[in-house]
Amino acid sequence: MWLHIGLLAVCTWILPFCMGLLPVRFMKEEHKSFGMVWIAGWMMMFAVFQLLAVPFIVYEASFTIVVRVYTIVIGVLAVLFLLIGRSSLLSCMKKLREIRVEKGQAALATLVLALLIFQVVAAFYMQYLDGDDAFFVATSLTSQHTDTMYRFTPYYGADGELDIRHALSCVPIFMAWLSEVSGIHVTIVCHSYIGGLFLLLMYLIYMQVGDRLFPMQKRSKWLFLLFLNLWYLFGNVSIYTSESFAYTRTWQGKAMFPNLMVPLLFLWLLFLARGEMDVGEWGMLFVIVLCTTFTTSTGIFTVPILLLLAAAILAAGKKQMLLLVQIGACLVPSIFFGLLYLFLK
Repeated sequence: MWLHIGLLAVCTWILPFCMGLLPVRFMKEEHKSFGMVWIAGWMMMFAVFQLLAVPFIVYEASFTIVVRVYTIVIGVLAVLFLLIGRSSLLSCMKKLREIRVEKGQAALATLVLALLIFQVVAAFYMQYLDGDDAFFVATSLTSQHTDTMYRFTPYYGADGELDIRHALSCVPIFMAWLSEVSGIHVTIVCHSYIGGLFLLLMYLIYMQVGDRLFPMQKRSKWLFLLFLNLWYLFGNVSIYTSESFAYTRTWQGKAMFPNLMVPLLFLWLLFLARGEMDVGEWGMLFVIVLCTTFTTSTGIFTVPILLLLAAAILAAGKKQMLLLVQIGACLVPSIFFGLLYLFLK
C-alpha cells in the first residue's frame, strides 16, 4: 500500500515541482516562488500529456502505449528541467525567507488556512457519487480494462467509433495514467485524492492573484483569500456553478477549466496589463492555452475570445499593436485543436 501511495505522491508532487523549475527560471524575479513552480509544473504536465496523448487517441492506438511513452517522456523531462532550472530554487528560497506575517495579519492567515484544511478534509471524507461519474470515471476505467481510448461507450460497454466530442480533451486518460502508474484504483484517485489536491492548487493560484492585486497591502490579500473561501463554501446555489463543480467534479475537465484555468488566465492578464511579461511568462501563456484544450473542448473557442478582447483593449490603451501578434501566437494551440476537431467531426 505504501509503495502505491509513494508512487502517487511522486507523480503529483515531485514531478510537478521538477517540471516547474525550468519555466520559472525564465520568469521575472518578482514572479519566482515555490507556489509558482508547482503551478507551472502542473501546467507543463498537462500540456505534455495533451501533445503526446491526442495523436495516439486520434489514431486509435492502445492506452498502454500512451502510459509507456508519457511515463518515459515526463520522467526524462523532469530530470532535465531539474538540472537546467535548479537555479530557480535559490530565488524561491530567498523569497520564502522574506515572507513576514505581521500580527494584524496572523489571525486572518490562520482563519484562511483553517478553512482550507477543512475543505481538503471534507473533499476526502465527504465526497459522493456525481452523476457524470457514469462517463468520466467510467471512461478512465474503460481505458484501463479495454486498453483503448474513447472507443468503448462507458455507459454500456459497446464498441463503437472514436468519440470525437471528448477525444481532444483527455483529462480522463490522464487520471487513468495516474491510476496505472500508482496501482491505485482510478475511482479512489479521483474521489479520495485529486479533489483535495486540486483545491490546494486552485487556492494557490488565487494566492498568486492576491499578490498581484495587493502587492503593498498584505492584509488586503488575506481578506481577498478569506472572501474567496467563503464564496466557494457557500457558492452551491445551483449544481451547475463553478463552486459546486470545484467540490463535486474536481477531477473532471469541466470543473478544472473554471476553477483552475480561468483564474490562471486572469493572473496572466494581470502580468500583461502591468508589463510584467518576460520569456518565461510568454512561454507559460502558450502552455496555459494548451492546457485549456486539455481540460474541455469549451476552452478551444472561449479562451481565444477572452484573450483577444483583452489584447485589443490593452493594445489600444498602451498603443502597442505588437500585443495582438504576441497573443495571437499564444493562441496557436486553440486554433490547431479547433481545426482538428472540425476535421475529425
